[in-house]
Amino acid sequence: MEKRKTLILFNIILFIFLSTFVLSEKLNISGNRIINNEEAIVATSQEIKVNDNKENISTTTTTIPSLEDSYEEEMQTNINFKLPDSDGVDIYSSKISIYSTEEQTILSKLIPGVSLEGGCLVDEVNESENQWINIIEANAYNEEKINFSLSVESNLKVDANCLSNFISSILNDKRGWATVVGKEFQIVNYYDADFHIFLANPNTVDELCFPLQTNGIYSCRNGNQVIYNYFRWLAGAKDFGLDIATYRLYLINHEVGHMLGWGHTDCPSQNALAPLMMQQSKTTGGCVPNGWPIYERITYLYETVDNFK
Repeated sequence: MEKRKTLILFNIILFIFLSTFVLSEKLNISGNRIINNEEAIVATSQEIKVNDNKENISTTTTTIPSLEDSYEEEMQTNINFKLPDSDGVDIYSSKISIYSTEEQTILSKLIPGVSLEGGCLVDEVNESENQWINIIEANAYNEEKINFSLSVESNLKVDANCLSNFISSILNDKRGWATVVGKEFQIVNYYDADFHIFLANPNTVDELCFPLQTNGIYSCRNGNQVIYNYFRWLAGAKDFGLDIATYRLYLINHEVGHMLGWGHTDCPSQNALAPLMMQQSKTTGGCVPNGWPIYERITYLYETVDNFK
């Protein structure tokens, strides 16, 4: 009898011990798991805080900051995405979609001293025996700046001096490449230039762009030459509709972007702004036409790119 009682008591104690052990293991797994130092810790946050504008830029979508200050700030929109220093998280422009309001779209085409709609066009051709009209009263070469020359084919109805200011103002705008690469652009004489810009007839463009096939309708960057097609200067592109202003802005910045080392990209999502380096002359792929390097500025901050030096 005593042996039986002792056996029952032993079984009860053993049962209590096993129950306590199992319960503690469950608690350890469900609520108090110890993380091994060798385990990868993955950040799940999808948002990046923009301190100045108090907006959140998502890795999938964001909106250009609103413009509410002075007239000068409206004319030269400073799209400064003051993102925090990267802690190892890569941000790719193909994963970002940027949207714009109608007001911001209008302001994007306002540049002090420049008429994008006018395009420096004149009624008559300036007669010249030479094929090219070159800007010769230019600046002295400056190694702290990006130096380029400008040549306009002489049989085009374009004011070369006007075009000089036109292109320089776009490249040096706060929304433009100058704030991306950290250098100002300036026009110098042809033989002093780091690269050369031409505005030419379709046939001449085909010759200068060869072996690239521009087929009389496209512009190009070939070596250290940027060649704009006069046909496109006048006609724009299908997806731009009647918005010749945005197209000219895109044309100037896109080809110079190639000179700075940037390749082509795609539309990130329907109705987002098209990345500047998308081939918008062919199609915007459901994106909204855009002429400023907005995506490229973000990419520049977080990715290595072979930039112009």
